[in-house]
Amino acid sequence: MDILSEKIKKEVISFFEKNIKDDRIELYDIVFRRERRGWVLRIFIDGDRVGLDECVSVSKLVSNWLDEVDIIPYENYNLEVSTPGANREVRSLDEFKKYIGKYCKIKMKEHDKYGRINYKGYIKDVQDNYVILFVEEENKNFEIDYDKIKKANLDVKF
Repeated sequence: MDILSEKIKKEVISFFEKNIKDDRIELYDIVFRRERRGWVLRIFIDGDRVGLDECVSVSKLVSNWLDEVDIIPYENYNLEVSTPGANREVRSLDEFKKYIGKYCKIKMKEHDKYGRINYKGYIKDVQDNYVILFVEEENKNFEIDYDKIKKANLDVKF
């Protein structure tokens, strides 16, 4: 991430912490980058009952603030506020703990001690540095070393 993107991200985080964050809404992620259609500031919010109304409210607050402080040096950019969605990335052991009981896809950096590289199952527990995943099709728990996970996402099982 370049210096400008990092500066904008820090400013938005500071504004969010002072003006928006409460026990219902938390900041999940911020991305500021150039895309084919131009510059985009994407803010992802999360919480137990965060939906369209909260996204619209946060978008208005951030948009008004950005107009006042003028920290983005480009005349044209898009502001997008959304949730990370049902297939959100699980990025830390704390998030694995938060999502215990949820269905998850895990891709390993390399084949693990079970000879596997992919998993789909329910997050059963987190112990030390290990995620315990219950794979329903095999009726078995797998102990997965967090440091060897390449990517993990919540998933919807049909």
